[in-house]
Amino acid sequence: MISLVPLIYNEIMPATLPIEIYDLLEKKVGKEDAREVGKVILASFDAIDKRAETVVIQKKAEIKEELTKELVTKEDSARSEGRLNDRITSLEGRLSERISSLEGRLNDRITSLEGRLNDRITSLEGKMSEKFTDMNWRMKVSLIVIISVILLTNPKSLDLIAKLFGLVK
Repeated sequence: MISLVPLIYNEIMPATLPIEIYDLLEKKVGKEDAREVGKVILASFDAIDKRAETVVIQKKAEIKEELTKELVTKEDSARSEGRLNDRITSLEGRLSERISSLEGRLNDRITSLEGRLNDRITSLEGKMSEKFTDMNWRMKVSLIVIISVILLTNPKSLDLIAKLFGLVK
């Protein structure tokens, strides 16, 4: 452990030196000179401290200035944000216009397709109705022909029909 010897080198601030350094000085130069040398050493330390404080303040100012130049300030950020907001608003307007235009064109195409589909459906319904009517007549004629063939080719069926209508007793 280092013990310290108080030295008064200036009335405002007492300072201390490690005892080992003071003892060494006292042996080499004597008690009075050791005090003077200690005061000079402490004064040198104080001058170094003051110079270091000055350098630190100066370096802080330089770093602050550099950072201010390099970093984005709040004003820069606000300006950029304003420009971005303007750009976004412009893009939103253009997109809205394009979407409206596309919606209009799609609605026109859908209406056109609906009209064409309705015309085709109506046309197909008409054709199907004709086909069903034609098939209905053909089925009736075919049924009459089949019944006639059965009746003409089978003598028992004539007897059965005659009994049903009461022609034969």
